[in-house]
Amino acid sequence: MKTLVFVAALVASNIALASVNYYNQVALSNSASQVQLADAQYDLIPTKTAIRPIPGCNPNGEQGNICEETIVLESEAVVRANISYVDRTFSSDGNEKSWTSVVFKLSDFTADQVSLLESVYPSWKHPFSSVNRKFAKDHMNLTTETVKQTIKVVDMKKSKICAVNGETGEKLNPNCEDQLVYKDSWTKVLLVKVTLK
Repeated sequence: MKTLVFVAALVASNIALASVNYYNQVALSNSASQVQLADAQYDLIPTKTAIRPIPGCNPNGEQGNICEETIVLESEAVVRANISYVDRTFSSDGNEKSWTSVVFKLSDFTADQVSLLESVYPSWKHPFSSVNRKFAKDHMNLTTETVKQTIKVVDMKKSKICAVNGETGEKLNPNCEDQLVYKDSWTKVLLVKVTLK
């Protein structure tokens, strides 16, 4: 009986809880372009997970196997709006699409609308369906706006930064401690917002 209690306590200590953050806007780099509402999808977001050992797995094998797996205990259904964009700053190709998304509650939609999206979930099982793209077009709007955003930067006048060796990166004076002071600054970002029709 003691072994069972110990195992239950071990499993319980590896359980992670999270809540879903609903949001309808996201900030992108000001260099982002070709921002488009790609589609909408029914999705499940894990809210309770656990890490458990994989039975029969040998961590000392030739490949140094990872002998733990994360399992989903609970999840919450949402409607996710997927947004594509191009940001040449972070793309090696210069024209490669990047992706982000915003998340809505199921209660923001009618039961029929949710059922329609759920009927083509998961999307990999329905590769030729246009339901997700049509749903986004019929029920959502995307707007973009360039806005100022506050960021924290190091105040070089008030900070003390220790001198380092240019070749090794080591401090010239090992007893020196950096003392960083931050100040507010501004940057421009592209605010992308998805609203419901």
